[in-house]
Amino acid sequence: MQERRRRRGPIIDFLLLGLIVTLTTIILVIILSKDEFKFQKINASKETDTESVNSNLSTESSAFPGIRIVTDVSNDHRTPFAIHYPQTDNDAFNDAVLQYISDSKENYLASMKKNKDKEAMGELNISFETFPYREHYYSFVLTKMLYLGGANHEVSIKTFFINNETGEQISIQTLLQNDENNLSTLAANVRKDLQKNLQIKDELLDEELLMATEPKWSNFERFAIVDDSLQFYFNEYEIANGAAGAPVVKLSLSLINPLLASDFQIAMENVQPTKPTPTGDPTKKRIALTFDDGPHPKVTEQILNILDKYHAKATFFMLGSRVQYYPDIANDVLARGHEVGNHTWNHPVLTKLTHEQVMKEFNSTAAEIEKAINQGATVFRPPYGATNDAINAEIPIPVVLWTIDTLDWKHRNAQQLLPHVKNNLHNNAIVLMHDIHQSTADGLDAVLAYLQEQGYEFVTVSEILPYRQ
Repeated sequence: MQERRRRRGPIIDFLLLGLIVTLTTIILVIILSKDEFKFQKINASKETDTESVNSNLSTESSAFPGIRIVTDVSNDHRTPFAIHYPQTDNDAFNDAVLQYISDSKENYLASMKKNKDKEAMGELNISFETFPYREHYYSFVLTKMLYLGGANHEVSIKTFFINNETGEQISIQTLLQNDENNLSTLAANVRKDLQKNLQIKDELLDEELLMATEPKWSNFERFAIVDDSLQFYFNEYEIANGAAGAPVVKLSLSLINPLLASDFQIAMENVQPTKPTPTGDPTKKRIALTFDDGPHPKVTEQILNILDKYHAKATFFMLGSRVQYYPDIANDVLARGHEVGNHTWNHPVLTKLTHEQVMKEFNSTAAEIEKAINQGATVFRPPYGATNDAINAEIPIPVVLWTIDTLDWKHRNAQQLLPHVKNNLHNNAIVLMHDIHQSTADGLDAVLAYLQEQGYEFVTVSEILPYRQ
C-alpha cells in the first residue's frame, strides 16, 4: 500500500501544479481584459468628449490650382465653431494642417467642457488667406479667434509656406539660406519695424518684444510672402497689449533680397491702370448702375445675365478678398463690357485706419484685380462711403460714391428695389446696389425695364463722371 501511494505522489503533484498554472492564467486573462476594457472605455470617453458636437464638413475647389477649401462648421448652442483650412494633393502637408486644426478644435471643446460656468458660450473661428508666389509657391496664413467665455477672445496665427509641386514645406531656415548672419540681420529689421510703428508703439511690451525678436529660428516661423514683401506675424498679447491686436511686420523684398535664397527673390512690376474714355450721348438721360462687395459665384452671374438682356453696362466695385477666390467671375464682368472698380480688400471703415493700412487695402486689391483681369481697376469706392480729403488725395484713381442708395443691403426684399429707384430718380444718377444679395438679382429686371421705358441710357461710372462735374 505504501508503495502504491509513493507511485501516485508525483502524478498528483503534477496535476495540482497544472491546475494552479491554469487558474493563474485564467485570473490574469480576466484582469488584463478588464484593464483593456477600462482603457478602451477611457479612450471612447475621450473621443466622445471631442466628437460629440455635430459638425458639417465640406470641401470645395478654389481658384488656385491644386488647392481646395475645407469647411467644418458647428452651430452647437454652447460650443459653436467655423473652421476653414486649405487642402492640397500632398498628404504630408494635409497631415500637418489637419493636426493643427484637430488640436485647436479638441482643445477648444475640452476647455469648454472644463468651464465651471455651464451657461458660458464659447466660439472658435479659423480662417485663412492664400498668397501665391511665382508659379508654384503658396503661403497660407491661418488666423484663429478663440473665445472661452471669459472677458476677451484670443487671436493667434499659424502659417505654412509650401512648394505645391513637390509638397515641400519651406522653413524660415531654407528661406534665409540657413545662414545665422542672415537671421540676425532679419531679426534686427523686424524689431526696428515694430519699434517705429506709430500705431502700436505705445502698446509694445519691451521685454516681450526683445525676447520675441531675438535671432532664433523659432521666433520667425510665422511668415508669408505677400506680393513684394515678406511678412511676419505675432499673436495677440505676444509682444504688445491687447489694443495692438495681432501685429504684422511687412519687410520689402527689395530691402532683404540679399538675405533670401535665390528661388525666392523676385522683382514686381507696377503697371498703371488705364482709364476708359468717357462715351455716351450728352443729350440723353443716363444712369450708372453700380454693384458692391462681389464677386459672388451665383448672384453676380445672375446680374450679368439680366444686364445682358437689356444691353446695359454697369460698374462692379469688387473686394480683393473675393476676387482672389473668384477671378474667373471678375474676368467675366470685364468681358461682358462692364467696368471693374476697387472696393478695398476687407471692407473696413477707411477713416479709422492709418495711412499705411488704407494704402494696403487699396494696393492689395488693385494687385488682385490686375491679376484676374489683366488690367487695373479704373475707379475706387470706399466702404460705407467713409472717406476724407487725405484719403482721396492718396488714391490714384477716381473716388466714387453714389446718389441713390437702394438700401438693398438693409431690406433684402426684391419688391422694394424699384420703389427706391423711382422715388429718388434723376439724370446722371449713380445707383448703389450689391451683387451679393439674391434679392437684388431677383428685383433687378423690374428696375431695368422701368429705366429703359423712361429713356435712360445705362453707362459705367467713368462714363457718367464728366457729366457730374
